[in-house]
Amino acid sequence: LKREDKSPIAPEELALVHNLRKMMKNDWHGGAIVSALSQTGSLFKPRKAYLPQELLGKEFESCIQYYLENNWLQHEKAPTEEGKKELLFLSNANPSLLERHCAYL
Repeated sequence: LKREDKSPIAPEELALVHNLRKMMKNDWHGGAIVSALSQTGSLFKPRKAYLPQELLGKEFESCIQYYLENNWLQHEKAPTEEGKKELLFLSNANPSLLERHCAYL
């Protein structure tokens, strides 16, 4: 977040952060707090920002091997390099998208 003059806002200046820190202080007597924070509700970065891009290729290869071993990919070109390249292109090396594409085969 930025101010009108384009300077960044410190987290301590946000009302949400200030009140969360105030609530989490350990000066309570006779009370309890249960809380959880999650990145899925983040407004600042899309979910794709948390995908480990360097691991997608390895996981893609492992998924292709699994699908071939269990005969889920039955097209004659699926085990060839050309077939793997096409599936790689269609799914963008993302195993979740690969599973969606293979579910219809």
